[in-house]
Amino acid sequence: MQTIGISNLNQHSFAPLKSKNQIEPQRRDNMKRLSVFDAVRVWEKTLPGQAQETIARLVAEEWQRIGGRGITVNKLNLFRYLRNDGGSEKYNRNVMHLLPAIAAAMPIEIARQFGLRSGKTEAELVASAIKECGEAHQAKLLGAPVHRLEKEIWEAATSLYAMLPREISEPALALLSTLAPQCF
Repeated sequence: MQTIGISNLNQHSFAPLKSKNQIEPQRRDNMKRLSVFDAVRVWEKTLPGQAQETIARLVAEEWQRIGGRGITVNKLNLFRYLRNDGGSEKYNRNVMHLLPAIAAAMPIEIARQFGLRSGKTEAELVASAIKECGEAHQAKLLGAPVHRLEKEIWEAATSLYAMLPREISEPALALLSTLAPQCF
């Protein structure tokens, strides 16, 4: 009979699996805050006169509209949060909380340029609807197969629906669904 000596080799030194930078979103939030501040500066240049007051008022109205709480939004505070000269985590957090309100209040062209918002401008929505409706008309006039005609009409209806404001879109869709059986 033979004996085997066993030693415990399962001694592990415990090292964190995530680095400090992965756990704390400070750096990413600070970079995002700087991007938001740059966007707000560009926005400022497009407004005549009291640009900072106008921006603060629009952001405060949007913040209130979306039900935001806990952050006082006025000219002094908003631009203090955005500037964040001292590198405060609290200010970065406030900007991250205010980001949806800032992006919604900002003109879409500027927000898209800085990656704060996606979507189309009013002119782009109208151009898309005109294009899609034209394609649907063309498919019908040229006698396209039913599946292609259906596809073109669906795209035209979708592009027209996209032009409606959010608060009107649901009632309009309900009205359309009640009228659709009468058309056929």
